[in-house]
Amino acid sequence: MRSWTIGQRLWFYLGLKLLATALIVHLLVVWATPRLIMNRVMNGPAAQAMNMRNQAAFLPETDASARRLVMPSPDLLYSACVFDVSAGPVRVRANPGLPGYWSIALYAANSDNFFVLNDRQAGGAPVDLWLVSEGPNPRDPAVPPGARVVVSPSTQGLLLLRVLTSDYQAEKAVLEPARRTLQCSQAGA
Repeated sequence: MRSWTIGQRLWFYLGLKLLATALIVHLLVVWATPRLIMNRVMNGPAAQAMNMRNQAAFLPETDASARRLVMPSPDLLYSACVFDVSAGPVRVRANPGLPGYWSIALYAANSDNFFVLNDRQAGGAPVDLWLVSEGPNPRDPAVPPGARVVVSPSTQGLLLLRVLTSDYQAEKAVLEPARRTLQCSQAGA
């Protein structure tokens, strides 16, 4: 078996270093990208303009130019709330009362979806969620009777209420009041 020359060893170690660097950069990008996107969604100019920190914002009807959300569907109406449980629980209430599809989805700061509730699961009952952070929080007020406790894996996150519409202009009188029942508020506020 022939031993490597100095030049071959140099190329081997350079290749190994390049491979290790590429692997580290790849892992950092895969870890950081969802967090950066969510940070932009939750704290960017659009979120600030809609003032949706612990309160509901009602996005206008989606059209071909709309990119408030990533890949929005023109068949859905969106309402959003950026929740922040760092100062205590956030209460989310809604009573869409629609015969068609609607859903509430909660996303952590890294874009992981950690909770979904839709019209079938709610069974026509009003939604009353009590969002809390992981671990004990001595400032937490008592959970209201009937509220469902949901533990958020991050202190900040995004709530999306989606309501299905086939013809927004024809259904506007029913859909708008239904989706505007969404309330997000800091507990005790």
